[in-house]
Amino acid sequence: MAGAHYVYSMLEKQEFYWGAAIVHLLEDPRCVGVAKRENGYVVNATRFIVLKYSTKSRTPWRFSFGADEIKRLVEASSRYESLVIGLVCGGDGVCAITWKQAAEILGKEPGWISVRRNFHERYAVTGSAGELPGKVPLRDWPALLFES
Repeated sequence: MAGAHYVYSMLEKQEFYWGAAIVHLLEDPRCVGVAKRENGYVVNATRFIVLKYSTKSRTPWRFSFGADEIKRLVEASSRYESLVIGLVCGGDGVCAITWKQAAEILGKEPGWISVRRNFHERYAVTGSAGELPGKVPLRDWPALLFES
């Protein structure tokens, strides 16, 4: 087309990994609306998700949480019906945990969460202050958002 201007840019890693998680969210029939916010996404006006990603191709995947980020998560958790963190584990999948679960294993100080998964198993999640009891099924993303 004459006069048309196209802007081509490479995908940022964040867009690639978050996009995979968001596609699963959008395909869930319970999702009726998603709006981008500074620190995450509001889903159906009452639920909030925060996505973090690791580009590492193999288990374990580690995610850092700084003091400012934890403060924003605490604030968001008081504003929304539920807050779910989607930990995008390379090309393996998304490990979904609630903010309450994350806060328990992170502790009060900035810290980290580590996710590991053996072939055909669920995600084992540990943090700088402890570990989640039990394991997280792959199918919890995005279901946990609507069920919590």
